[in-house]
Amino acid sequence: MIVYEYPFNELVRNMLRLEYLFGRYTHFSKSDDPELHQCAIATLFELGDIGARGDIKSLLLKEFERQKQALHGLKSSAKVDQAILSQALAEIDGASAHLNQSLGKPNSAITENEWLNGIRTRLSIPGGTSPIDLPNFHAWKCSAPSDRRDLLQNFIAPLLPWNESSQLFLKLLRQSGESRDAVAHQGAFQQAPSGKVYQLMRIGVEDDSVFSEISANKYLLSVRFLKSDRDKKPHPILEDIPFKLTLCQF
Repeated sequence: MIVYEYPFNELVRNMLRLEYLFGRYTHFSKSDDPELHQCAIATLFELGDIGARGDIKSLLLKEFERQKQALHGLKSSAKVDQAILSQALAEIDGASAHLNQSLGKPNSAITENEWLNGIRTRLSIPGGTSPIDLPNFHAWKCSAPSDRRDLLQNFIAPLLPWNESSQLFLKLLRQSGESRDAVAHQGAFQQAPSGKVYQLMRIGVEDDSVFSEISANKYLLSVRFLKSDRDKKPHPILEDIPFKLTLCQF
């Protein structure tokens, strides 16, 4: 099943982006291939740009605190598994502490490195990272894979609290929703939020030849399925599409 997600606010949007980028970085960096290590460096720049945003950090810490207060209110409930509850609270405390300990700008190791800055300025130029343009970078790509990975680890280390926090935030958020069966009649589905403030919508569909376009506001949730065409513009679907709908909110 293919899952499409739609964030209802900027915090969730950036957590999803961090999850995506950390996933790419991990995939590229664990390889021995120097070309994939170059992709890891390009992803590192994107991670650093998001990790440097103090407003996102503040919003995330406030959201963790709000979630902690809500979970504390369940400690007296006999219907709640107290061991799982205690584990969730400990995870939130740990992620918040690690994020708070990242003083200053966690991407400073990236932005203040002249070698990386030289690479970054050439990435937007077609072929700008070739050996004739960046011989120093070429020499690094020819070094031992373990040496390359060690250097990548030094650059990513200050940003790892963001990985821990985004993973925990999204895990808790996704677990808050219950999946239900729905049908998009002639490829379209709409639903009123009924006064609820959601943070994330998840759409699951089995057919990999279709994809969903999602839009939402406080008045209406809307999903439209389109037929994917690799050669032409996608076109609307006129048949009923069964899918899984999950609406998540802390």
